[in-house]
Amino acid sequence: MPSQLMDKISYREPLLTTAAVAKWLGISTRAVCLWAESRVLPAMKIGRQWRFRQEEVSEWLRSPESSKVKNPTNSRTSSARV
Repeated sequence: MPSQLMDKISYREPLLTTAAVAKWLGISTRAVCLWAESRVLPAMKIGRQWRFRQEEVSEWLRSPESSKVKNPTNSRTSSARV
């Protein structure tokens, strides 16, 4: 096996949980799951759980796509204040 292929196989980027991504983004875990399910947020489903690659989420945050997403928890809070 070529050494480049072995490097890719041996390197395993740790996957983030929905709780870790929610804390990082400052949103609820429910919102993270909904965004993952609707393919707004880059994610993969392993069994019944969503997992996220840190680099993909970082790239998504830098992209214009992330600014189009509304935070459902903020919209509820602002409507409650009115």
